[in-house]
Amino acid sequence: MFKPKLVTLSSLCMTLVFLFSGYANAQDAAVSEQQGQIAKYVNGGIGDSQTRYMQSIAKNWPVRIMFSQLKADEFIAGVNLLITDNRDTTFLQLDSAGPLTYVQLPPGTYRVTASFEGQSQTRKVAVGGKNKRDVHFHWKGVVKNDPFDGKPLGGTQVPG
Repeated sequence: MFKPKLVTLSSLCMTLVFLFSGYANAQDAAVSEQQGQIAKYVNGGIGDSQTRYMQSIAKNWPVRIMFSQLKADEFIAGVNLLITDNRDTTFLQLDSAGPLTYVQLPPGTYRVTASFEGQSQTRKVAVGGKNKRDVHFHWKGVVKNDPFDGKPLGGTQVPG
């Protein structure tokens, strides 16, 4: 009976240490390692704090996926992501990926499909060895104008 109490107390202490440490703030807590269908992944990068955190752990992840749009390479989130192998086995499926998604996959060849605003793109990615794979999905996007003044929302207009 003593051991379960000790485990519970130590778990509580570790949780409190994590919650009250200066490193764990609300934005960083939203970025955590998850288990997908088969692959482990981390997804985030919204805001400066999350972006810095994602950049700090990038070297530990063999597949790093980035989503952007427009000529200014603006980060985007809300991307549907599907990673399958040559036998159509689903390794990871996310309904709202991005702007950065890092994945650990076993050695092999994969089909990575990303869909955003009705447009899909697919990349073939070979994983193996010590090399990291950076996969960039980019959509041209459409500049949305403010209905009141006709000027572009979210910054300056991008030509063409």
